Formats: sequence, C-alpha cells, structure tokens
Amino acid sequence: MAFLDDIGTHLAAATIPAADLTLGTNLFLGRRPNDPDTIVAVYETGGTAPELVFGTNSAPPVETRGLQVITRAAAYSTSEALCTDVWVSLCLIDNETINSTRYLLADPVQSPFALDRDDQDRMLHVVNFLVTREVS
Repeated sequence: MAFLDDIGTHLAAATIPAADLTLGTNLFLGRRPNDPDTIVAVYETGGTAPELVFGTNSAPPVETRGLQVITRAAAYSTSEALCTDVWVSLCLIDNETINSTRYLLADPVQSPFALDRDDQDRMLHVVNFLVTREVS
C-alpha cells in the first residue's frame, strides 16, 4: 500500500486527544484544503538512501522515507496541541504492521514547531519524521 495511505490509516486509528481524525474530513494526505479550519495534512518528503545489502536479492530490504505533518487551527494552542498529539502518535510506531507493510520506526527530526499563519490568519504547526519501513 502507498506510504501516505499507511500513515493516514495509523493516524485515523490512533487516539489523538486534541481531535478525532477522519480521512477526508480533517485528515488529508498530500493536500491542505481551505476548509475546515482545523486539519492535519500529511506529506511525503525526501528521505535517506535505502539500505543496501549483499546477497542474491538486489532490492534493498528497508527504506527510510521523509514525512511532514502540518496542523492548522484558528487558535495557536489548538494547532500546537494537535501537532504534539500527532507527533506522539507517530513516535509510538515501533516494529508494527500498518496495512500490509512492516514499519520499524518513525524517528522525529525535531519537536513540533510553529511555522506561520495562513492567509486566513489560522496557525500552522509542523513536525518532520524519517520513517523506516520494510520494502515489500
């Protein structure tokens, strides 16, 4: 299954205290629609080179992909809390299968941080990850 679909599945099933996340309603993959005000948008970013191994199988067994999460809300505190809750949820990925892919680790690049306000004065917070998963 696609990387962002897997992450979306994980977040939609996770307990996020700041908001219940539903794909296509307030959780979006690869896009940040104008409505509603409070959302989580997940994007794939550049990762690192795959792990190469010796042997008969020429495909790398694991890869590390980049992931960016952007939260948006009218209130600074709501956007910050939502981003922190998503950060915690993704940090808990540890050697688990999401859909049919084995995820070894979601390693945060930094803690959530305030990015900016959008053109409607809604607050944006961001956090980035390097996500290691098995190549199927």
